[in-house]
Amino acid sequence: MNRDKVADELEIRNLVHRYADASSRRDAADVASTFTAGCEWTSTGLGHHHGRDAVMAFFTEMLANWNVFIQSLLSGVVAFDTADPDKAKGRWFVEETGQRSEGANLVVSGVYHDEYVRDAGAWRIRRRQYDPLLVRADDAVTTLPYPTDVPAF
Repeated sequence: MNRDKVADELEIRNLVHRYADASSRRDAADVASTFTAGCEWTSTGLGHHHGRDAVMAFFTEMLANWNVFIQSLLSGVVAFDTADPDKAKGRWFVEETGQRSEGANLVVSGVYHDEYVRDAGAWRIRRRQYDPLLVRADDAVTTLPYPTDVPAF
């Protein structure tokens, strides 16, 4: 991997960490700033949101329902498009821990499937799909199937 690719990967990793940090701070505007203007954010049960403004509106509403919300990145990989140096993909396993405003304690383990593009000289998220895999609410545990259409990088 050459120095440019190392710098690009570090920038993408920083982008993903900025998203997690903004989510944990419940700052929807900072979350939205990590996306392109024409982005997509989708998740089973949480809907499909197209465009930075729609993503910000969704996160504003969603994060308002939490007393505490902490998103931890567990592991991640980045793979660059061999035909276009301004595109990459990523996969990140995460754990979200928090307390909802009605008092329920929740821990969700899941995986993000991302597409990134270099936008005006900076890497941004073009598409983000979130698949929750394990949901623990107080004493109840729900396991969801791992998506079968996830390729290895």
